[in-house]
Amino acid sequence: MRIPGPTPLPREVRKAVSQQMINHRGKSYEEIQQRVIKNLQYFFQTENEIFLLTCSGMGGLEAVIVNFFSQGDKLVFFTCGEFGNRFAEIGRRFGGNVIQTKFELGKAVSKNKVSEVLKENPDVKGVFFTHNETATGVLNPIAELTPLIKNHKNKPLIIVDSISALGAVSLPMDDLGIDVVVTASQKAWMAPPGLCMMAVSKKAWSYIDSSDLPKYYFDLRMYHDFNLKNQTPATPAVSTILGLDESLKMMRKEGKEKIFQRHIDFRNYLRKELWKIHLRPYVAEEIASPTVTSIEVPPGVDFHKWLEIMNKKYGVILAGGMGETKGKIIRVAHMGYVNKQDLEQVIDAIKGSLKEY
Repeated sequence: MRIPGPTPLPREVRKAVSQQMINHRGKSYEEIQQRVIKNLQYFFQTENEIFLLTCSGMGGLEAVIVNFFSQGDKLVFFTCGEFGNRFAEIGRRFGGNVIQTKFELGKAVSKNKVSEVLKENPDVKGVFFTHNETATGVLNPIAELTPLIKNHKNKPLIIVDSISALGAVSLPMDDLGIDVVVTASQKAWMAPPGLCMMAVSKKAWSYIDSSDLPKYYFDLRMYHDFNLKNQTPATPAVSTILGLDESLKMMRKEGKEKIFQRHIDFRNYLRKELWKIHLRPYVAEEIASPTVTSIEVPPGVDFHKWLEIMNKKYGVILAGGMGETKGKIIRVAHMGYVNKQDLEQVIDAIKGSLKEY
């Protein structure tokens, strides 16, 4: 299975997930949560507080809006695909004054346009980016973009959705001055679905009491109070946390630099092999994601049938396009628990299945 989440689980993680339940108010659980958050800080490259929310990544994006902003706040979203669009829609649903700048599908957010839009909006309260646009396979240059926001006179919060990148791609939160980073367990973290992990800066925390948006389950003030006890306000996804604890041990042993390079190497290998068989990657090399590669569907090929052949005949499950890219691309995930042999199997399946046409 090479879809962009949920991703396959290592044997050690499957074993950890299958453990008997433990008391989420007991000392053994508290030790696990403390260890998980410490290891997450290593990969977030932050000293900021990290919260464990029992939900998907999308729940975390909603938590961002309702905790740090109010109705009518000007929120600027720079989007280049379906998941950026969804983040902007959450802002609209909660009454934000959303300014959305869309970039062409398959293209990255540009510095010049960000600078232009920020100059036009002196009263912006929050600026939002999707680090890795899962729907297209574009990696946005966050390190080039954050200085533009830090120099803005209104000092808006910098919010980054790194759901499908963090853990596989370097995003030094503290060095870049990012205020909120959101990710999710079922992507590069090699854990089951069910957890959103969110890091929050002190600057962002100063916004929380002035927010007038309704919240209860996602009220981060409760999470902060329970974090002091290494607990969560409501029952957490205990099995997922047990799995994440194990995967983080494995990731710490490998080291973040090796993990980041491994994902870059897999991306480069896959793109090279695709060109050899005359298939076009959907995005340019300089903005290509290290975790998801999108492939243009060749003329005359029915993408539903193509994916079905790969699944039934070759045992390889890939993903189609989403939103405006549906029917135009297929997507190969190479994040988390993946090796070169897995990608060789994908290439063999793609080659063989195309012979059906």
